Amino acid sequence: MGTSKIVMLSGVYLILGMYTVSFTTADRNNSSIAESVANSIQAEQFARTGISLAMNKMGASAATSSYADQNVSVMNGSVVYSASQTGLPSSQSQVTSIGTFSGKTVTIKAVFSYDRNRWRVIRMYVPPVV
Repeated sequence: MGTSKIVMLSGVYLILGMYTVSFTTADRNNSSIAESVANSIQAEQFARTGISLAMNKMGASAATSSYADQNVSVMNGSVVYSASQTGLPSSQSQVTSIGTFSGKTVTIKAVFSYDRNRWRVIRMYVPPVV
């Protein structure tokens, strides 16, 4: 009678131990995925900041339609943005902004149009978060 109880309890403890290990592994995987998505979202926000900085740099002047890479360091990340008029009409410019945070990089491209003495975003491509 005593031996069967020991065997039964050993089996119960083994099953509980396996569940605990499985839950811990799943928790670590979920945490890793959540951290990766959060870093991607932060990189996207940095890239959006680059679009805003580009608009600010272009100001109210139609002459500022192209410029080379501008680098900005922000909160453990970086933003690189530039403007180019290649292949576009004289009243438009394409801005490329690259945001980087914790190994994740997001590139956003926007087309600006000069209208009523200011630059406006008429089109923006934001890739899906990966």
